Amino acid sequence: MRITIKRLRLLIVGLACLLIAVLGGFIVYARYRIRHIGKDLPGKLGINIERTADGFTYSQSDKGHTLFTIHASKLVQFKDNEHAVLHDVAITLYGPPGTNREDRVYGSDFDYDQKNGIASAKGEVQIDLQSPAAQQASGGEPGEKRTIHIKASGLVFNQKTGIATTDQPVEFQLPKAAGKAVGASFDSKQGVLVLDKQVELTTSANGEPAIVHASHAQLLRDSRQTFLLNAETEFRNERSTADQAIIYFRQDGSAERIDAKGNVHTVLDDGAQATSQTANIALDGKSQPTLAVLGGGVNFIAKDDAQSMHGNAVEGTITFGPEATLRHAQFRNAVSFVNQQLKLDNDPHGSATRQVSAMKLDVDFTTGLDKKAVAQKALATGNAVATLRTLSSKGPEQSSTISADQLLATLSGGNAIQQLDGSGHTKIVDQAQDGATNVSTGDVLRITFVPQSKEAAPAKSRTSASVQAAQIDTAVQEGNVSLTQTPAKSAKTQSPLHATAKRAEYHASDQVLHLTGNPRINNESIDLSAQLVDYHRDSGDATAKGDVKATYLREGNQQTAPAASMFGGQGPVHIVAASADLQHASGDSIFRGQVRMWQGANAVAAPVIELSRAQQTLKAHGDADSKAHAVDTTIASTMGSKRQQQSVIRVKSDALVYSDKDRRGDFNGDVVAIAPDGTIRSDRAQFVLRPVTQQKAQGQSGTTSQAGASAPSQIDRIVAEGNVVLTQPGRKGEGEKLVYTSAEGRYVLTGTAANPPRISDVAHGTTTGAALIFNDQDDSVEVSGGQSAAVTRTRAPK
Repeated sequence: MRITIKRLRLLIVGLACLLIAVLGGFIVYARYRIRHIGKDLPGKLGINIERTADGFTYSQSDKGHTLFTIHASKLVQFKDNEHAVLHDVAITLYGPPGTNREDRVYGSDFDYDQKNGIASAKGEVQIDLQSPAAQQASGGEPGEKRTIHIKASGLVFNQKTGIATTDQPVEFQLPKAAGKAVGASFDSKQGVLVLDKQVELTTSANGEPAIVHASHAQLLRDSRQTFLLNAETEFRNERSTADQAIIYFRQDGSAERIDAKGNVHTVLDDGAQATSQTANIALDGKSQPTLAVLGGGVNFIAKDDAQSMHGNAVEGTITFGPEATLRHAQFRNAVSFVNQQLKLDNDPHGSATRQVSAMKLDVDFTTGLDKKAVAQKALATGNAVATLRTLSSKGPEQSSTISADQLLATLSGGNAIQQLDGSGHTKIVDQAQDGATNVSTGDVLRITFVPQSKEAAPAKSRTSASVQAAQIDTAVQEGNVSLTQTPAKSAKTQSPLHATAKRAEYHASDQVLHLTGNPRINNESIDLSAQLVDYHRDSGDATAKGDVKATYLREGNQQTAPAASMFGGQGPVHIVAASADLQHASGDSIFRGQVRMWQGANAVAAPVIELSRAQQTLKAHGDADSKAHAVDTTIASTMGSKRQQQSVIRVKSDALVYSDKDRRGDFNGDVVAIAPDGTIRSDRAQFVLRPVTQQKAQGQSGTTSQAGASAPSQIDRIVAEGNVVLTQPGRKGEGEKLVYTSAEGRYVLTGTAANPPRISDVAHGTTTGAALIFNDQDDSVEVSGGQSAAVTRTRAPK
């Protein structure tokens, strides 16, 4: 944001008033000299003697120093002895000894009324006054002589009141300025010079004309002050006005301070306007501004075809460097600056708005390539808020609001923001184009913005024909970081996402939010923590690394884990792992690195666990470094047709696929299932749970333990295939396929014709048949089939 003061337009007012003050001083001095000459003139010219003389000259000295010299081409003494007339008068007034000052007064006719003590000039009076700068320069050497020339008419001096007046136009010429007024008066007793009306001074700055107007002006000799009413300056098609202004001068005649008040208004050449009720300006020895204090409500407005800007504050302070270069500006109390860009490089019909509000705003300036002041840094303190809003002609509005106890902006080119640093209660509210809202808070923040396009032509003035909207490139927040993402109203299936961390870093290029320092994210379905979490704001995907802990929660009576439940378990699903990848759209999640997942008493441990919400499946398997039995599964269930006692089955395998929709778990690769009444070993095994509806129906009949939300699942059947070995206390069965049915409470072990099933026990040795049936009700075994089709019953010893 570029703020150009245009070399302080009020400086022109100060310069004008300074020149008027110097002029007034010499007019005072001239009137003083004329008053004494008029007082002594009758005696000096022999007014008591009636006569006419040509070529008259008179001088008066004091202690060897000439005070004045009067020369007239002709003197006329009237008979009434009350007045005399001098023609073609030239008066030289000498300053005190050592000043080398000489002032001259020229006039065609002077009349002196001795009775009333009034001296009047007939016609024009020319006055040449030597300015104070003509006195000795530093080191005691004579300075350069500078003359102020004055032309007046109708001048009347009253000796009794000490007031000299004229109601006629007054003109004056200075070394670098000229001026005029209508009517003037000087009170020699009070030391007050008054320019009645239509005061105008014309000077130059950098070779260009500058004009000062005032409806009325006063100069106080003793206090070295000048008062201006309705002051107005014009310079380079720029205009500054004030109801009144006071100029304070140093002893050397240079302006020291300007105090303006009442509708202080400046209009710059590009149409920008600044207003305040008061303006106090401090000046250096060269009458250049060093400090300006604005008060009573400061307002700024500027606009063109490309952008508009307006700002306001209760008061402000502006600091200047050498040659009146702008160095610093401070605005205080209820500060607000708004910059609206009406055209964008990539969207001519779009617009962008930047707004800053705070209790105090400090702006540091530097000198640009065009030697104009450009804003370099801006510090907003006290409830600082920066709002960046982009309205595209092709889509919905996008906005970001950044707030903190203080915000420090680093600018490029005066109006392009490069970096924004915040401290104390920092907050970012980002409204995405799809309607989603992202809110983050923290102790400190740093935001960098996308650099302005290199192809964009540099602005030749305050604005350019086309500008770019400020776009966030990176954003970093540290210290007690908390984030909330609220989906758009149209996304009815999504729930708000919350996250906490010690540090959050966002990159707009990939829209990834990096969370470190005990990061934790959660919504209505999952609570996830890790050492590092990368969250993709565009897709909702997340990647977690290091000490990952995840809990899938419940939404009412609905399970939200991707697989809904593990082997019919109830309650939250917990997972610990080394890393995790969570896909938002598909609902798939992959956990890696010594993963352990449990729900109630059910648990799965494996190097890799994959969960699918859409398929409602759980996949557990090893990785490239895994050995046998990579998957370790614990199933809490009831088995048997009558006893229905709860038991825990532990299954080891190389891989597991569990489908909650089918309520079936498929184990592959050297499967070992360990139950309280025996162990099953096979190449693969399938565990099928009883449907939920059957469990509830059976629970209502009272034949089993209570079924419901907290009841364990019930195994409906188990099918083991390939090199099957069933081991129970005192006996061992081997075959190719084993089928367990819960309804019958029986294990049926079968084989092939070449390799029939067999059972070995301590009582009967080894027995084979077409099928071996193990009954869990009485622990008996039936051997069925063979050439004799005999049935042999054995019972395992207790």
